[in-house]
Amino acid sequence: MAHPLTVTISKDGKPVTGLQPYLDPYAHLTAFHEGDLAFAHLHPETKVEGDQGGPTLPFHAELSKSGNWRLFLQFQTAGTLHTAALTLNVG
Repeated sequence: MAHPLTVTISKDGKPVTGLQPYLDPYAHLTAFHEGDLAFAHLHPETKVEGDQGGPTLPFHAELSKSGNWRLFLQFQTAGTLHTAALTLNVG
C-alpha cells in the first residue's frame, strides 16, 4: 500500500529549518509493523540543498500491511543526530 506521508520537525513548538544531510538525505525513516517482521526504510523526497532542510519532509511510504507501524525518524541538526519515535496506524 502506497501512502503519502509528511513529517514536520519542530522543537519547543517552533519549526526546525536547519536540517543537515545525514548519510546523504535530510532524514531516514524506518518503520516496523506491529506483530511481525515487516519493515520499511524510507528517505524524504526533498532535494538536499546544504544545511537548510525542514521543517517539512514528504515521504512516499509503501507500507505493506494495515495496522500499527512504529516509526523511527533520524535527522541531524548542528552536528547532532536525533531520533524521534512515533506510531502510525495504517487503515
